[in-house]
Amino acid sequence: MASNKTTAAKIAEQRTKMEQIQNEINRLLRLEKEEARKARNHRISKRGAHLESLLPDTIMLSDKRFFSFLEKTVANDFGRRTLATLVAEQERENAADGASATARESKTPAAKPSQTAEPPIGADGSGTGDAARQAG
Repeated sequence: MASNKTTAAKIAEQRTKMEQIQNEINRLLRLEKEEARKARNHRISKRGAHLESLLPDTIMLSDKRFFSFLEKTVANDFGRRTLATLVAEQERENAADGASATARESKTPAAKPSQTAEPPIGADGSGTGDAARQAG
């Protein structure tokens, strides 16, 4: 049975299909964004709760003092070197496991590079990072 549809009708039908596909793409993109937001909120909540459990005195601090505490104790060269070491270890584990997701691919902000030329230190602060081992 031959189709009696006109070219204009076929074009309209294809445009309707394109619109449906675009609507489905938009729905999936919204869903992906929502899932990423929920995962981020969960991660922030879990990590913040762990910090409070380790340092319960931080609970009573105002936001201003809490942020100051973090800047003075974590967001410094020591913290950045420690984080760089831990990120490198995680990336090696991911590569060994065949995982391709890295901090950049998952859109996790990377640590700011250290402003000093000091070698990285181990996670325990012992100066036993890769650079220290190679130098020794």
